[in-house]
Amino acid sequence: MKGPGARGVTPVLRPGDGWQYESGSTLSTPSGSMRGSFQFETLRDVSGARPSMFSAWVGRLALSPTNGLEGPGSAPCAAEAAADQLTDTSVRVTRRVIIGASVDYVARLSDPGAGIFRWMYDVQINNAREEHVSIVAHTWVTIDARGERTVQSGEGVGGSMDAEHLHLPAGEAMRHRGVVSCNRPTCNAFGSFRVSSQGGDEWDAEIGSLGLAEEGGMVEDFRVE
Repeated sequence: MKGPGARGVTPVLRPGDGWQYESGSTLSTPSGSMRGSFQFETLRDVSGARPSMFSAWVGRLALSPTNGLEGPGSAPCAAEAAADQLTDTSVRVTRRVIIGASVDYVARLSDPGAGIFRWMYDVQINNAREEHVSIVAHTWVTIDARGERTVQSGEGVGGSMDAEHLHLPAGEAMRHRGVVSCNRPTCNAFGSFRVSSQGGDEWDAEIGSLGLAEEGGMVEDFRVE
């Protein structure tokens, strides 16, 4: 599971600062393990260093209903995911605009017999810049195993906000939902939001690739050649 910021918050940590938060996780079994990472970006105006990005890893944690395990080595560890497989979550950062996305199959909106499969997407946009930005247009692309692409694009944010432009102050975040469709039970989805800054610049902020599957689980990256 990937997400923007830490529970949706993008704190700025100056030298010597600390920050903490609480979160949770769910399992389908009584015990297991988890590990993860946080992605950081150095800011010139805070550290005096050239801007750069790096990941800080969280060590593997054992999970059990009793907060303990019966002996060492009893916490299961999943195999590494293949590089050409996609999950149903993604996070991308483009010029300090962070976009986190997740998808869920919606059976009530789908008609497999007619070749109609639909997924609900949940997107959070974090503005980690020092100026407000506006989301003025959107593009979503789906691609199936045969390489067939479908493009949904238009004015504004799209989805639940339709053609409305989103004005996002510095340090703020917002979430919205919408639907993407495909004519196959598995596909990939990706895209971008057109961002306009207070200073007049415009660029495309990437929506990272997502694996869409009727039954859930990992999906092959159909863009890999």
